[in-house]
Formats: sequence, structure tokens, C-alpha cells
Amino acid sequence: MNIPKQPPGVYIRWLALLGCLSYFLYFIIIGIKSYPPSSNAVYICDTNNAFELTQCQGVDDETSCANLVDADGNVATCIQSSCGYKLFDMLDVSVAGSSDPYSAEDTNDPTSFLSVMSIFYGLVPYLVGFIYGVSFLITGSVVPLTRLLVLGIIVVINDEILKKVVVQRRPIGSCLYFKSFGMPSGHAATSIGMLTYLLLEVFIFHPNLVCGLTCQKRGRGHGDGAESFYYFAWGYGWQKVIESNNPIDLERNGYEGEYSAVTNDSVGEEKIADVEAGTHSNDSNANICSSAQSCLQGRWKYHFHAFLYCLLFFPVPFSRVYLYDHFKNQVLLGSVEGILIASIWFGVMRLYGVRFMKWWSRSSCATWFGLTFG
Repeated sequence: MNIPKQPPGVYIRWLALLGCLSYFLYFIIIGIKSYPPSSNAVYICDTNNAFELTQCQGVDDETSCANLVDADGNVATCIQSSCGYKLFDMLDVSVAGSSDPYSAEDTNDPTSFLSVMSIFYGLVPYLVGFIYGVSFLITGSVVPLTRLLVLGIIVVINDEILKKVVVQRRPIGSCLYFKSFGMPSGHAATSIGMLTYLLLEVFIFHPNLVCGLTCQKRGRGHGDGAESFYYFAWGYGWQKVIESNNPIDLERNGYEGEYSAVTNDSVGEEKIADVEAGTHSNDSNANICSSAQSCLQGRWKYHFHAFLYCLLFFPVPFSRVYLYDHFKNQVLLGSVEGILIASIWFGVMRLYGVRFMKWWSRSSCATWFGLTFG
């Protein structure tokens, strides 16, 4: 059996994939072995101050709290915060969380259903980013790379700009109180931002949003015999394609196809790769389904995708409040931030990104790395 020869850049991608997977295993093993829960515990001076905490290094630390007093007027001692502990040293996720870090009675049960689900949803932004990165390295498709770029832009703006400008602490019951600021919430920004981006991709120009409503442009008007159709392209959303018997007319009007993932067949004719036809907006039978399965696979297919996206990303901000890692206003502002950044970036991709991808798909760099664009 002849194994097809791969472009040189593919082997570089595979080496990068091996490095990422190796680091992931190293991170998990070191996090469990070298940083057990006891080492990720948070210690505070027992001052009963409900507005600000003072950190100390352990129950044997007698110097950090020497100049402070407790509620009874005695010298404060160093105690372990009832927040539980940080899940991993480099992940901003608390296990349990507490409304009163001085009292063990006010902490969440880390084994309860809500705590376990909250911890899982706290890991979602990290897992999604990791999966997108691995997917790009395996397949060479730039679609997961563009989504990873969305997450990266939100993280940089949130952590490197907004948090340093606003400078607002997390709740005192968070195990991340001393690690970073909480306004705005990075988890809320990345999760709701990614959700916004995916929903815009699914529903902008969808042939049937609800009750036959659509943003698709109807009718002809692109030249003699020309008619527009919309197709869904994974990673690019609904794209308009102009079909005509007069290629000269299309070229004159600039309608060469907007979708970037193009291939050349044996006769040199451009074909749209990896797309799914959408229902025409002027079709009188657009709302008729022959069976439940055809409805799910047809006009309701993308609504089902949207439901799964919401199920994955929407609970993340609520989990941050439940674990006392953020105040409600912090996750609210983070969500607004994510919506704005994702919407702006989606608009940029619609206006310029598709054309850039189409141009880049023909470059020698894309060929050398074995990249695909759909």
C-alpha cells in the first residue's frame, strides 16, 4: 500500500501536536503529584474582616498576622480559608468556595452535584481552547484556529487590559482571591463570547430562524440568468453563491464566490468544498418536513447545534458565582465584554476574513503546511 507523501509542514504540525499532548500529560501528572490539594490551600489571618483578607503562609506562620487582631481583640492567628483549595496552581478554578472564609460551616460541599458541575464548567474554556488547538494540529483546518484566535483576543483584552484598569478583587470566599483580580470575569467573557460567535455563525442568513423569518436576501439581480443561493460552511457560516450561465457577467460584477474553502477539480472549475445546502428563502415548501428525522437534519439541524452550544457555554458564568470566584456584576460585565468582542470579530471575518482565506488558500505557505480552509 502506497502511503501518500505529506507536505513538509505537516510533519512540523505533528511534532507540535506531540509537544502539546506531552505537556498536557505533564501538567496533569505534576498537578496531581506535586501539587496535592493541601499545597493549593489558601491561608489567611483570622481577623474576621469581611472586606479584605490578609494572606499568611500556613498554620505555623506567626509573623504575617502578628500586627493584626481577631474579633476578640487578641493577636490574629493564621488559619486555612474555608474556600477549599485551587484545583490546579495554574487554573483559575476553586474547589468548593465559601460565603465566609473564616467559617467552615459556610463552605460548599465539593462533592455535591452543583459543585461538581460548577467545577466542570469552570474547566470548559480551558478544554475548548485545548481541543481547538489539537484539532488544528491534527487536521490542518484553519477553522478551529480562527475560533482559538477569538478566545485569545478575549483573554488578552480581559486579562492584560481590563482587569489591570478596573482592579476589583474577587469575593473573599474565593481561593483565587490573592491570585488575580475578578473584574471582569475571564471565564464569562470567553464562554459567552465563544457562544456568541458560534450562534452568529449558525443563524446569520439562516434560511429559517423561526416561523420562516430569515436574513437571506431574496431574488435575482446579479445579471442575466444569475441567481443567489446560500450554503452553510462550517467555520464560515452561511455564504452566498451566485449561479449563472454567463461567467463573464459574474466576473464583471465581482461574484466569484465568497466561501474561501475552494478546490479545483479535473476541469479546473471551482467547487465549494465541505458545505451543506440551505433551504431557499423563497421556497414555498421551506417549512414542510417529511419526517421528524428530516426536520432535525434539515431546517432544525442548526437549531439543535445552537442548543448544544448553549448547553456547553451558557452555564459557565453561573458556575463562577456558585463557587464564589466572582461577583454577579463581574460575570455580567465579562459576558457583555465577550458578546461585544465576538460580534466585532465575527463582522471582521464576514467582511474581510473569507476573502483573505480564499487568497491564502492558494499561497505556497498554505500548501507547504498542508492547511485546509473548510
